[in-house]
Amino acid sequence: MAILSDDWVETALKVTGHFEDSSQPLSAVTGDFDGMGLSLGVLQWNIGSGSLQPMVKPLGLAAVTKAMPTYGADFWKACNAPIPAGLAICRGWHSGTALKAPVRKELRAFTGSPVFVAQQVARARKIAEQALAAAKTYAKADPAMGGIVTKATFCWFFDVYTQNGGLKGLDHGDVAAFIAQHGATGVDDRICDWLEGRAAGTVGYRDALSNAVLWRNKVAAPHLSLFVLSYLRSSLSRTEYRADVLNRKATIATRVGWVHREKHDLTALLK
Repeated sequence: MAILSDDWVETALKVTGHFEDSSQPLSAVTGDFDGMGLSLGVLQWNIGSGSLQPMVKPLGLAAVTKAMPTYGADFWKACNAPIPAGLAICRGWHSGTALKAPVRKELRAFTGSPVFVAQQVARARKIAEQALAAAKTYAKADPAMGGIVTKATFCWFFDVYTQNGGLKGLDHGDVAAFIAQHGATGVDDRICDWLEGRAAGTVGYRDALSNAVLWRNKVAAPHLSLFVLSYLRSSLSRTEYRADVLNRKATIATRVGWVHREKHDLTALLK
């Protein structure tokens, strides 16, 4: 595709956000557990870093209060005040580090509103373009892809770029070498054996055990390349997070998998 469509970017945001909130991924709201005061949307734009305010201010007070009749005026103040003052307003909505239910409800309504979803898409476009460029390079190198980037392939790369910073030097040659070493029918066993071997307490280890059963001898041929790339990219992550990274990436590659103790089916999203 010559131009990256808003539909593809929005779908990629939904896929990436699906693992945190499978029912309403674009409406994600997080409280002050990380010191950022308040974080909204799939990519968690927040008050503390100043990344949220430029997304809210162009929409105007009326758009905010339409979705947030009770707390909108104060939210607008928080987004227009210096960061320390904005943080103070948001922290007043908390019980400890947890947002109080009434304000969370209004913030979710605002975050999922068409005007803020459009802002999420616009803000994600730069990194989406980077992900698409990487996907095109990979698809050209993969004979099975024939240079064609599908929506599913783009979403896989988008998740890698937003959550893991890219491929870290990996390319299709690494995937081809791994498949040549283990055989096209043996790579899933090699990867599933690794999943089965995750130690208790490792991040995502329960999901890893479930996925080993789910994926063994069941990875469709068109999905095998990204399935292997998921494994190779996870091996470059911090040791304690490798299973979690693989669970997430291979779920996108195969369309179905266990992540964060929930079974996700992305088939409809990735048509």
